[in-house]
Amino acid sequence: MSFKTRIRSLEQQIGKKKRELERFTAKEQRSRDTWTKAYHQFIAAATTLTELSRHGTKREKTLHAKIIGWPKRSVALTKERDSFRAQIEGVREGLIRLGTELTRLVEQETGDVSATNEIVTQVFELNDAVVRASGAREDSLNRHVFPRLIDEHGKLCSQVSFNSSDGTRRVVAMVNTMTLVSGDMATRAMAEIQRFFDRFKQQAEMDANLRALYELTRQLLVEKTSFKVGPDLYRFIAMTLDADIFPELATAQHLLRQSIRSEKTNSYIRLYARGSRTDSWEVVKQS
Repeated sequence: MSFKTRIRSLEQQIGKKKRELERFTAKEQRSRDTWTKAYHQFIAAATTLTELSRHGTKREKTLHAKIIGWPKRSVALTKERDSFRAQIEGVREGLIRLGTELTRLVEQETGDVSATNEIVTQVFELNDAVVRASGAREDSLNRHVFPRLIDEHGKLCSQVSFNSSDGTRRVVAMVNTMTLVSGDMATRAMAEIQRFFDRFKQQAEMDANLRALYELTRQLLVEKTSFKVGPDLYRFIAMTLDADIFPELATAQHLLRQSIRSEKTNSYIRLYARGSRTDSWEVVKQS
């Protein structure tokens, strides 16, 4: 088989892998969105239940059922999300292997400047695919892992572990080193939140959900100069906000997610694996 034929075959395989990556990334995104929507339904049900003045009603039973059923539903949705994430990682690894082989073949075929430029282009495209998948993972951690560091009393735990059902894989999430960059994006986010305050603070009456959102964003600020890293921040960046209804908060949320650096991922996420339940845990490389 000629070099050109082998290269063309690899390029086709890479194109197929990229399309697979886009599909799995979209599925993982939908899975996370479903979890977020269900989580907010759970929060709304809990809030409504505490404010009920009449008890023993059908509505109270329905709200209670939603609250009781949340842990099981959360586990199921998380398992689905993790499955898509594993498929994303598998495709990423396949892309890297194919890209390496393609680079090697192109280099063997020609050694001129044109070939070098093609290698650079291919590597950058593969890197972009890896970065997108890595970004999806980091966004998922910020949306769905770190909010679960908040205990039932609203306190931030130092770490939480997630074990697979067969007892052979474990994710340990730690929040002690997660920091918020006090830069331009954080400043712009504070300005957007202040605009939200200015728009609603004159309202004498707010419904319960709007009041809760108002109080949450108010508690994010520390003397209006910086953001407080804690459960309120994680709850805020995990929310699904309608940009048409809350344009200021949606913009602030986007800016805050971008302002949280992911370079220190390995310092607050640890992965472990073992052959069976009786074996010792071993650290899994993450980069």
